[in-house]
Amino acid sequence: MLAIRNLARNKLRTTLTIMGVALSVISIILLASIGNGLLTTGGKILEQSSIHLWVTGTASDLQSQYMGTAESRITDSHKFAVEIKKNKVIDMATPMLTEMVYASKNNSEPKAVFALGLEGSQGSMVNIIQGRDLTSDVHYNKGRYDGKWRNEVLIDSRTASLLNVKVGDTIHIGKTVTEAKAQNFTIIGLTNSLSKFSSNPMVIMYLSELQDITGNQYYDSVTLIIIRLENPAMAADIQKELQQKYPQYTVSTNQEYLKKALKENSLPLASAGSIVVLAVIMGTMLAINTMLLSLNEKKKEIAILSVMGLSRWSIFKSIGTEGLLASLAGGALGALISLPLTQILNTVIYAYIGFNGLVILQPEYLYMGLVIALIIGILTIFFAAMHISRMNTAELLKGV
Repeated sequence: MLAIRNLARNKLRTTLTIMGVALSVISIILLASIGNGLLTTGGKILEQSSIHLWVTGTASDLQSQYMGTAESRITDSHKFAVEIKKNKVIDMATPMLTEMVYASKNNSEPKAVFALGLEGSQGSMVNIIQGRDLTSDVHYNKGRYDGKWRNEVLIDSRTASLLNVKVGDTIHIGKTVTEAKAQNFTIIGLTNSLSKFSSNPMVIMYLSELQDITGNQYYDSVTLIIIRLENPAMAADIQKELQQKYPQYTVSTNQEYLKKALKENSLPLASAGSIVVLAVIMGTMLAINTMLLSLNEKKKEIAILSVMGLSRWSIFKSIGTEGLLASLAGGALGALISLPLTQILNTVIYAYIGFNGLVILQPEYLYMGLVIALIIGILTIFFAAMHISRMNTAELLKGV
C-alpha cells in the first residue's frame, strides 16, 4: 500500500506523529485511571476505617483543612461530641484535630509533619506495631486546659524514617520552629493505621495537647468529629437527622465525604485535565501537520494522477490515509504502554506517599484511548481531503 510505503520512507516524521498520538492516548488513559483509583481506593479506605459519618465545617478535606480559616472549624467540640453521643444508635463520636507542625530530634533540623489529635485510645482504629497506644486525654479538664500534660505521641513509619527516631526517643514538636525547640514529647508507639489519611509523615497526639500548642484551645476548636454507628445501615438516616439538628455544620456519609474531599482538591485534577487536553491537541496537530507536509511533497504527483483520469477520491485513498494509519499505530502503542505504566506509577506512589492502588486501569479506558486515536486519524483525513480538493492541477503542472 502506497500510504504504508510513504510512512516507512519518512521514518522520523512518522515516528514523531506516532509518539505524539501515543502520548495523547497515554495521558487520557492515566487520568481516567487515577480518577477511578481515587474514588475506588478512597472508598475502601473509608469503609475499612470503621467510620460512618463525618461532621465538618465548610472545608471537607481531612488533610487540607489545617490551611482553612476559623469558619471551617468546629467549636466547643468536647461538649458537642458528648451531645451527639446521647443518640443511642451512635457508638462513638470523637473530635479530631489536624494541623501541620514542626518536629525534630535533638540538634536536628525541624521537619514539617502532619499532626492528628485524638482524645486518646481509639481501639480498633489504631493498630500498634510497636510500643503502646495512647491512653486517656487528661490535659482537657472539664472545659479547662489545666490538666496534666502526658507529652506522649505515636508516630508512623514515615515519620520514624524522616526524623531517624524510634519508640522511646524524645522529639520536639511545635506549631513553629521556635516553639518546637521548647516542647518535648516521648514516642510511645509506632502505628500506620491512620497514615492512609495523609500523604505526609504523621504524628498522633492527645487532642487537648495538640489544641494547646496550635492555639485551638481558646474555642475548643477541632477540624471534624468522626462518628461510628451501632448499625452502619442507618448512616443515611442518622446523617439527615444530625444535619437538620446542626445546620451550621456539614454531616456527611463516607461517599459524600469522599466526593467533597475530591472537590476540595479539584485544582490539581483540573490542572491534570488541562495537560491531557493540551496533549490531545498537540497530538492532533502533529498528525495533521505530518499529513499536510506529506501531501505537499507529493503535490505534483497528485496533479499528474489527476490528469491521468484518477478521481480525487482514488488519489486520496492511495496517498491520503497516512495520517489515519499513523494515528491508529499511535493509539495502539499508547494503549500498550499504559498497561505497564500504571503498575510502575502505583509502585512509585506507594513508595513515596504510602497509598496503594491509586491508579486503577479499566479495559474501557483502553478502548477510550483507541477511540481518541481514531478521532485524531479521522481529523487528519478530513484536513487531507480539504487540502487535495483545493489543489489547482493546472498551476501544479506548470513547468513539468
